[in-house]
Amino acid sequence: MVKIPENKTRKRLRLLLCTLYLFEIFLCTMPYIQGNTSEGKFYSYSVFDMISFWGGQIPGTAAGSAFQTYTYFMPIFFVIPIIGFFFCALDKERNMKNIASIICCLLGVLSILLIVSYSLSLGSLIALLLYLVICFVTTMSMFARITDNPQKH
Repeated sequence: MVKIPENKTRKRLRLLLCTLYLFEIFLCTMPYIQGNTSEGKFYSYSVFDMISFWGGQIPGTAAGSAFQTYTYFMPIFFVIPIIGFFFCALDKERNMKNIASIICCLLGVLSILLIVSYSLSLGSLIALLLYLVICFVTTMSMFARITDNPQKH
């Protein structure tokens, strides 16, 4: 890829992407999955709560065995934003951060829709919306790279 020095606009967009990916990682601590027990009580678990149930039974749920199969996929929800963050933080001159960001957005939305689509909670809904915002900002960053720098003329 061609290296182009970063201007103010692209730097601001890159820092905004880094901040949005950090917020995406923070959303893993919010309720991601919700459901109800056979007694009629509602529950919600974050990504880190689900990871802490590895090898054990999810407490207080009648559908614990169903959730038990999905606990092994829970690291996907915070690994994808970490990859996107490091691409955006470390790549200042190339377009790889934008390509990796689009791929991370696609993988993030697909993972949420395929893994927890039946039991979305507040954290997963905000994460879906935030992935759309990240995709929009990434597109703006791509166009900011394509447009000519007015300081050159």
